[in-house]
Amino acid sequence: MSYADTAQSSLDRAIQRVPERYRVYLPIIPVMTLVGLFILYPIAQAIYSSFFEKNLLRPGDAEFVGLANYQEIVSNPDIHEVIVNTIIWVVVGSGAAILIGFVVGWMLYEKIPYVSVASAIVLIPWVLPRVVGASIWQFMFSGSQGIINELLLQLGFINEYVVMLGSTELSLYPPIVGMIWRLAPLFALLTLTSLQGVPDKLYEAARMDGATPYEQFRYITLPMLKYPLAIGFLLMLIYNIRNFSMVWVMTNGGPGVSSSTLPVMIYRTAFVDFQVGLASALSMLLFVVLLIFSYYYIKVYNRIRGDT
Repeated sequence: MSYADTAQSSLDRAIQRVPERYRVYLPIIPVMTLVGLFILYPIAQAIYSSFFEKNLLRPGDAEFVGLANYQEIVSNPDIHEVIVNTIIWVVVGSGAAILIGFVVGWMLYEKIPYVSVASAIVLIPWVLPRVVGASIWQFMFSGSQGIINELLLQLGFINEYVVMLGSTELSLYPPIVGMIWRLAPLFALLTLTSLQGVPDKLYEAARMDGATPYEQFRYITLPMLKYPLAIGFLLMLIYNIRNFSMVWVMTNGGPGVSSSTLPVMIYRTAFVDFQVGLASALSMLLFVVLLIFSYYYIKVYNRIRGDT
């Protein structure tokens, strides 16, 4: 008997010793071990750390402070500003990306020449590395050399160069523009593939019945695209709310916290200010928000599966 056969027989004997009602769980033990090690344990560690005042440079000097870190979130005006920034970031960035992406996807669907080539070109902002895309936009928005300032100056919208990335009033919006540029192609491709899945015979029947283009869009296109676009919308929200690189590369979250979002503030709190406890509490806030979006994503996805 070979070594492999001996090992297999030993494994079979070990499995036979397990009560029959528990054997069904044996195949999922490796998966659950990995889930516990790489997902559940970090979450539990973050929850635990959020109840301590812990400095990253002195991890052994942690002091239990109960809900003090969460009280800091409620009372700190800088954190309030960051939460407002995050809401603006998600609402404006995702909304504009969805609108632009839908229009571009519709244009690609309208049988333009070389649609596959056009789709590949449109997708370039998405496939570029995040840091590369953010660096491009940082240069474009730079005060004296950027093309954005030059265009606005030539068009007469401004009288002199504006340091947008260094302005407390404007610094949040250049990263939003960069994020729209990155996300809109993804939604355009999703729109294009969803439109290609709508049967042409529905439009032919509607035209034979005298339906106008608006009525075809309202009663055929929108109902058929409702669930796929809802999935794309929720995925975009989840991606956008946890995005870090665009803001960090372009502004580092400054000046002050004027362009910081929750992921950026979590990073700065933990690895710049070394306040691990407060960073963990902020992570829990972000985790709850992502959990809510993920719940609705799964709910919509299950509804799609039920309908199909």
